[in-house]
Amino acid sequence: VLKSNKGLKLYSTESYVTTLCPSPDGHGVLSGHVDGSIYRYSFEDAGGGPSQAKLAHHTSIPTALAWGESIVAAGNDGKVIFYDVEGVVLQL
Repeated sequence: VLKSNKGLKLYSTESYVTTLCPSPDGHGVLSGHVDGSIYRYSFEDAGGGPSQAKLAHHTSIPTALAWGESIVAAGNDGKVIFYDVEGVVLQL
């Protein structure tokens, strides 16, 4: 819980963020980056603390993300790709 209006760094990567979306349960976010990477950040993992992991590498810069039963990423190359929660491609 934040107790001030000061900025807080949750995690860092080597590439700028282009898109974000929340997890279905509200306990995490996905971030798409200029280098095509998609990261999953969980506020609470099995160990009780925050975690981050690279989920997948999209075919282009992700410009839209959605997270429901699967993860959907779309980019400026016109491709929409479905991933499972581990980053495995389900459908192109």
